[in-house]
This record gives sequence, C-alpha cells and structure tokens, in this order.
Amino acid sequence: MLNGCSSGRFLQLNDQQPQISNALGYAVLPNLAPLSLGALHSHCLSVSDDTDIGLVLSLQCAQTLLARPQLPSNLKTYALNLYNSSLYKLLKSDPTQLNLVSVAINGEKQFTFVSNLLPLEPRLAAKTLGELGVALVVKKQQPDNPKAKFYPEEGIYRAYNAKLKTIETQGLTYLVTIDIEQQNNTKEISLGNNRYALSYSPAASFLMLLEDATIDQFSWLGFVSASEAEKRRGIFSLAQLTADKEPLVMIHGLNSDPLIWRYLTMAILNDAVLSQRYQIWHVYYPSGPPPFFNAMRVRHLLSELSQVASGEQGFERATIIGHSMGGVISKTLTTNSNYALWDATFTDRPELLLNEKQRDIKDIFVFEPVFNYNRVFFLDTPHRGSSIASSALGYIGASLVTLPLEFTGLFKALIDKVGIAKLTKGMLPFLKDYGPNSVQVLRPGHPLMDALGTLPVQGEAYNIIGSTNRLICDSSDDCSNISDSVVDYPSAYYDKAKETIIVKSNHNSFQNPSAIEYILTKLKSQ
Repeated sequence: MLNGCSSGRFLQLNDQQPQISNALGYAVLPNLAPLSLGALHSHCLSVSDDTDIGLVLSLQCAQTLLARPQLPSNLKTYALNLYNSSLYKLLKSDPTQLNLVSVAINGEKQFTFVSNLLPLEPRLAAKTLGELGVALVVKKQQPDNPKAKFYPEEGIYRAYNAKLKTIETQGLTYLVTIDIEQQNNTKEISLGNNRYALSYSPAASFLMLLEDATIDQFSWLGFVSASEAEKRRGIFSLAQLTADKEPLVMIHGLNSDPLIWRYLTMAILNDAVLSQRYQIWHVYYPSGPPPFFNAMRVRHLLSELSQVASGEQGFERATIIGHSMGGVISKTLTTNSNYALWDATFTDRPELLLNEKQRDIKDIFVFEPVFNYNRVFFLDTPHRGSSIASSALGYIGASLVTLPLEFTGLFKALIDKVGIAKLTKGMLPFLKDYGPNSVQVLRPGHPLMDALGTLPVQGEAYNIIGSTNRLICDSSDDCSNISDSVVDYPSAYYDKAKETIIVKSNHNSFQNPSAIEYILTKLKSQ
C-alpha cells in the first residue's frame, strides 16, 4: 500500500493510519442470531470500533444486521456504513496495532484505497459505485500477451473490491479473512435473502493513471518531430478489453494528447450506466504528419484492436469523439471514401500506379468505415480547414514540422517511379516534395479536405461548435460570425449532423461542461 501523504499534478494522496487501541480480553464471537432486529441494532451501537476487538465485533454485527429480512432503509444505511468503515480500518491498520486480530487477505496484497485519492480539481473526483465493501485500485505491469500494446505504457490500473469472507477465533485471537477481487462491472452478493452491490470505482483507476501519465510530454514533440514521438503511437484501453462493451474512441487534435479527455472520461466512468455500457479507448498519434496519413494508421490499429477485443468479426458499432484535427480523422474512420480522395490526388486509379508493397498509400486515400454503424461527435472540427493555417502563424507552425520518413518515403518511392505527371493539379504543390504536413492540409481549399467534406458519415453525427462570444445564431450569415478563434462556424458545421450545439470555447470544447453533459445525454440515449 502507498504510505504517507503526497501531492502531484492531479491528486493528493492521503494515507494516514487510523488510530486503533488494543482492547483487554480475548476472542469471543457472540451468538447474534436470537436477537431481535431492535436488540441487534442496540448491540451494534454498544460496540466501540476504535479498538482491535471492537472492529471485529462491529464488522460481525454489521454483516448480521445486513442479512436480516425486511431491513428498514435507515438501518440498512447504518449497517452498510458500519460494515464499510470497520473493514476499511482493519485493512488500513498497522498489523502491530492489532494484538488480538490477524487479517488474512485472499487476492491482491498491494493496493490503494479509493478514499485516499484526493483530486486537485473537483471535476476529477472519483465516485465509488455500489454500496458494500471497500473500493480499491490495483496497479499492475503490462501483461505479457498480444493485448499488451493496447494498454497504457504507464501500467494497468484496475478497480477492485474488498469484502469480508469469514471471522473465526483461533485460540485467544480473531482471524479475519478478506477477499480482494477485481471488479469490471457492478456485481451483487447475497447476505441472507438481501442483495447488495459491491463497491468499486473505475474512475479512481483512471485518476491514478492520470497522475502517472507521461503521454502529454509527447504533444509538442509529436507535432514538430513525429519520428521521435512514434514510440508512443497507439490506441489504449483504460479498462480490461471485453467483447461486452461498445468501444468509445477519443481522438485528440493537433499538438495535443489523450489527457485532454480527462473530464469527459471521468464523467463517463463516474456514471454507473455508462461505465458498464462503454469501454474507453484513447488514441495518441504524432500530429505533425497530415491527418489522412494518421487516419490510415489509426484505422489499421483500430481494426486490429476491435478483433483482439471482440473476436475475429470485430465490433459492429462504436462511438467516436474527435477534437479539431481529431475530428477530421474521426470522419475518415466513419465514412466510405470510394475513390473521391484518390481521384483528387492522382490522374490514374491505384491498380495502374501501385504494386502490392504500396498498400499503405492506397489505404490513405481509399477506405471504408472500421465499424458498420457509427456515432460520431465532432468537436471544433475544421471540416473546411482553418484560416489560422493560412496565416503567418500557420506558416511558422508548418515550418517547424519535420515529416517522418515513414510518410515521405511512401510518396518518394511512388513519385520517383510514376513521375509528378500522375499528380492532379490541385495536389501537385503539396506532394511534389513528398509532403504535406498537417498544418498545410488544414489550409482552406485543400483538395483532400474538400473531397472528404462531400462524404457522409455511415451512422449518425453531432456537431459541437465552439464560440468565444455568442452561443446562438439563426441564419447562415449570422452563424458565419461565430468562431472559437481557430475554427469558424461554417467550417465546423457538418451539414448532415443530426444536431448542432454551440458552446463557450477557445478551441477547447472538450473541457466545456455543457459539451460534456450533451455527450453524456446522447450516450445514455442509445
């Protein structure tokens, strides 16, 4: 267990030991079965839980009370609080303080108490779901199997529950056995004829991952020097991969990383319904190369992950949430391009230009949705580019980008073979030097962005558009004056979306409370 008190970027850890005194006496377990409900309650109230013997007797009394039929709600609440607090103190106490009590643990021995994780922001507070037992988090190293690459490099963080198994006497002392088990979904146990949901906290597991995360160190590096950030590219499941939950894929934008999704992720994991319905997959990609190249690589990983998690057939449906350039990537994951992007780039079809070793080039331009049915949320997405990319600032940003050989090498080999005459007039300025980078693609009027803009999402889409000022507009002319300082309304508006909302945003709708609440509502409506 973690000890002491520490403070980091996202949480403070408070792990002070409870003060437990040693009672005089020896181990005796009273027979509580004959007691009436009122007498049993009175007995529980009479036991002190600040001694080692008292903790054991409080736990025994609370469990006996919870097993009684027709337990009134006030007594149920009292018994649950007594059970949980007594179990917590036993688990957390220094064993040398428990002269007359031994604690045996079945399961993980190294864990962190959820109640000890104190968030530095209220929006990162982790709720405990369920009612019975002590919620814990266990950190493990990467598993040695094919799924390992789809979990965060920092480690595997999982929700666990601690519950009482048995209380026995051994001579003059008590032996309390506690089961500690992983919990991915809501589970119930029976005490008597009563059913109780076990306590656990998927959000606390994420909070600990946030605290240890280093992926945000690759935001700027992924923009200016993609090759150096390539080692962190991937799609990472926050919880155990399963075939029973719909994938919820979150894709960051330019010069960014998955930590931007912390508020939305926490809100989902804190919701008992949503945390059981969805498995959250965070995408990281170096954002200097163009979005269509990154989309190809995300698509390949997403297809592999879908099969690894669900079996050979993959998932039928998924929800995808993309911010800014991540929204552009989301569009490519949810639409059928046919030859629209290819024909905007080359004068001949791929079968005339490519060999078998150049499949990745075709996959950049010709693709189908990864999932058969999609729901996609576009946040601050420049469907028609951004004027910032064409400004002096955009040109400076573009000049800082060093494209990786993984990208330029693809097109150098092709163009050296077929010649620039096979490039369309619109794409010639972008590909003649084996470019472009992501900033150049996002300049208004780019042929690929224009082609992508004509393609429909296979499923349903929602626009979340940021604004630095007004949140309402009633005509196209009126809406054209709305901007989040990076992307204006006309570019962020996907005309085939089911709904559109405008939120207060400086190109950061991912953290806007109204945007998050809107997404949660739609996720629940499935």
